[in-house]
Amino acid sequence: MKKFVLVLAIALVGLTYGAQAQYESGQVDANIGVGLGSTFATGTLDMPPVSLALDFGLSDKMSLGAYVGYSASKEDFSGFGANYSWKYTYIIVGARGAYHFDLVDQLDTYAGVLLGYNVASVTYEGSGTAPTSPSAGGLAYAGFAGARYHFGDTFGVYAELGYGLALLNAGLTLKF
Repeated sequence: MKKFVLVLAIALVGLTYGAQAQYESGQVDANIGVGLGSTFATGTLDMPPVSLALDFGLSDKMSLGAYVGYSASKEDFSGFGANYSWKYTYIIVGARGAYHFDLVDQLDTYAGVLLGYNVASVTYEGSGTAPTSPSAGGLAYAGFAGARYHFGDTFGVYAELGYGLALLNAGLTLKF
């Protein structure tokens, strides 16, 4: 998946050589969305991936921002006279950077990367004591390509494809 995002980003750069920017320096975008195709979930999805991202325009082509995402899933087991389950939660907090392209009028297209921390936890639910109670965390990274369409000066929709909390994120965007 990392290779796919890199190839897509290089292709987009090649297609936009010499293009005029639609993204503006000083522009602030807030994306709130829901993910499809969760990359962390196991078992049954209790809470689909939801995310909030803020992007600040450093120039006509570059933005830097913050990201927070959450997802939860549950895995049920039964056997040997017992029923139990494990509940998994994932919170990703990080910084993201993007390069903005001018591919289509009225559409902000971009590709970027995210670097952050994954606060993952596991909870045992069932009779008896848990064999272990693992919790983990670690480096979180993602690559993405996306587009925003604004219906007016401030309100719009967005979609991002790539590797992260979900394979596809889509939702609402606000421009300030």
